[in-house]
Amino acid sequence: MNKIQFIERTVQDNSWAVFLFVGSFLLLMIVKSVFTKQFNDFLTLAYTDKYIKLYSAESDSLNWFSGLLIFIQFIAYSFFIHIISGQLGYTDKNNFFSFLGIFTFILFFISLKFLLEKSISILFEIQEFYNRFLFQQASYRMYFGLILLLTTFIFFYSKEPIIEITYILIGGFVLFHLIIYLISLRVFQKEIKSNLFYFILYLCTFKIAPYYFIYYWLTNH
Repeated sequence: MNKIQFIERTVQDNSWAVFLFVGSFLLLMIVKSVFTKQFNDFLTLAYTDKYIKLYSAESDSLNWFSGLLIFIQFIAYSFFIHIISGQLGYTDKNNFFSFLGIFTFILFFISLKFLLEKSISILFEIQEFYNRFLFQQASYRMYFGLILLLTTFIFFYSKEPIIEITYILIGGFVLFHLIIYLISLRVFQKEIKSNLFYFILYLCTFKIAPYYFIYYWLTNH
């Protein structure tokens, strides 16, 4: 009589991701409902700078609209890094604590970086320039965060991810942020020329050095 052998099946629970994705989309719907006009203007960032011109006056303060979209952006960026690291074999994409660690690191890193940048702008008395410069970059990142949220949602539930697509996503992510800087350099070229020393100091200290140290740490651990 043949014996029946039972094979243990490991069930990977990723229900936490469902709650986060659904919660992010619901939060986005709330933002759209409460700030309808501003949200519609925000969506035009893909082909016009109308939103930047209309709302740059609010760049010196963080309002609910920007705050909620930045929170969604953090979730999208965290999912992106979490999924990519999972595809490359560094983490398990179904591990909630891995995602939480990435989210906490991004939140801490960006918050600390913002506080330091803000302090430097006050010290060198270039707050107005810094606020407008930051507002433009933050706006495009928030917009990209919405695209990334949908992309990571699809990519998270892909059964057989292709490694080539992973590298394309990484390349697209880096390229987008490079384009943001190039746009900012073009828009603020007059202010940058008049504050060239401070801008180079700002660029090297807060835009290049932090990412270099992160890369160094990741490649040596």
